[in-house]
Amino acid sequence: MGLYDDDNAAVTSGDVLDVVYFQTKFAQLKLDAALKSRQPEHAVGSLIPSVINGAEDVLKTYPNHAEVKGWVENGKKLQGKISSTATPEDFKADFAHWKDYSYEAGWRSYHVAKMAFAAQKLDQARQHASETITQFGRSQDRMTNWPADVQQFVKSAKAEMEQLLEQIKAKSK
Repeated sequence: MGLYDDDNAAVTSGDVLDVVYFQTKFAQLKLDAALKSRQPEHAVGSLIPSVINGAEDVLKTYPNHAEVKGWVENGKKLQGKISSTATPEDFKADFAHWKDYSYEAGWRSYHVAKMAFAAQKLDQARQHASETITQFGRSQDRMTNWPADVQQFVKSAKAEMEQLLEQIKAKSK
């Protein structure tokens, strides 16, 4: 048992400053979006292991996080509903942003950077803000067919991280 394990065990809800948590939260949001947009069953099934495995990893650190426990339960329930004979199909075209690695990596780093900055973990905030800028810069070339709200998020989040880097530089002087 570690010195601060009790602090982690006390966390029962909300976002946590953990890369795997945000990676898994993105996977859960992607799964929710796939279900909402009625993506092909086989494609939906391909998302479930990332949610379950990621959530189980997060629960090793935050064992009482109710939302993350719910992700595992929901994933296992959905996994049981996926037909083993579902036709292998890819996601429909309107799902493009969810399949874009740069969008996923930028989204994850954006949230980690904001939380790290709030916690005054400036090196971590700098690293993730820079990663957000890099990844969202890559996404901008591919997002012409993405939903308008996602395009706006990418642009505004990238600009926000550029400002955050300036704030970090000012604090580091």
